[in-house]
Amino acid sequence: MLRLLQTSDLHLGARNVDLGEAAATLRERRAAAFERSLAMAISEKVDVVLIVGDLFESNAVSRGLVGRVGSGLAGLAGAGIRTVILPGDHDRLDPSSVYRAFDLAALAGVPSSVVVLDPAAGAAGDLTIDELGLTITARFPAPDLPDDRWRVGLVHRLTRPRDDEIAGAGVDYLAVGGPHEAASGSAADVAWGASGAPDLVDVRRDRAGEIVLIRLDEHDDRRSVSVERRRVGTTRFETLSLDLAGLPDNAAVEAAIAARADGGAGADLILDVHLTGAWTDALDVDSEALEVALRPRFLNVRIHNQARPTLSGAAAPSAETVRGAFIRDLEARIAAPAEGDPPTDELLEALRLGRRLLADQEGR
Repeated sequence: MLRLLQTSDLHLGARNVDLGEAAATLRERRAAAFERSLAMAISEKVDVVLIVGDLFESNAVSRGLVGRVGSGLAGLAGAGIRTVILPGDHDRLDPSSVYRAFDLAALAGVPSSVVVLDPAAGAAGDLTIDELGLTITARFPAPDLPDDRWRVGLVHRLTRPRDDEIAGAGVDYLAVGGPHEAASGSAADVAWGASGAPDLVDVRRDRAGEIVLIRLDEHDDRRSVSVERRRVGTTRFETLSLDLAGLPDNAAVEAAIAARADGGAGADLILDVHLTGAWTDALDVDSEALEVALRPRFLNVRIHNQARPTLSGAAAPSAETVRGAFIRDLEARIAAPAEGDPPTDELLEALRLGRRLLADQEGR
């Protein structure tokens, strides 16, 4: 029996500048998830670790980051575990590749313990490990591999290959990198698995956080492949659509969002909030201020105000008053915009703010 651990799409070094102060935390979480994956490989006594593309965010990574990866691979080498790396779309094996600038096998301390596959090398790039009865290939498909040993293919694509492509891959197991979410299945007699990213990379996806353990078994000349998904990541991403129509004041808006962090659940959560529905004059929602107030409860929170201020309609004051004349004029422009008018959203916001200002002046 052979045991493999598969991971991909770590994107170590990715900046995620859109997350502000949380970006550095997420970078560290990704590195920690990688190290937990390697620790699991040792504890599970696997034979080979497969890294199926985009180990690094780019080929322009720091020496310190590469050194940290090398230390992790040295731990595998010390446990007698080989590492096979397929370059991806972000860390391509071109002349300036990180894999040419740094010798990961040397950093691991055992020259044969780390192999970087060259997808352009054809059959010459296949790795055969005789003592394991295993051939690993970056060719897709690879129909000419001998079937007297286990055949494992590695492919990195943005989307999973089609079932007919998998069925014709010429391998017993196909390790898929590229999609950031975990999945597994089979096509004809070829089993496949995608580990996805071991921790969050694309914060608009919520299915990262896993690795894949593969077991290759043979009994009475019959081969079987089993795929088991294990969680190693800690970061979650969720969206919340919040209708403002049912919320009486700003405190209620803040409380509805904060409820997603109850019980400490927000510590690992990046939350995107979309405010929708009717934005009444009673609410003075300030998205930036809300983010600042809520940020201590979450890993990160982002507020997107997509609510639309309400029209006054028949409830508008008399056109004989300043407030009434303002409201009726602006609502007429919203109903039938003239050439050169600002966008409708800006007119609606001007209407809401104008109503509030004029109401405050009348109340003095």
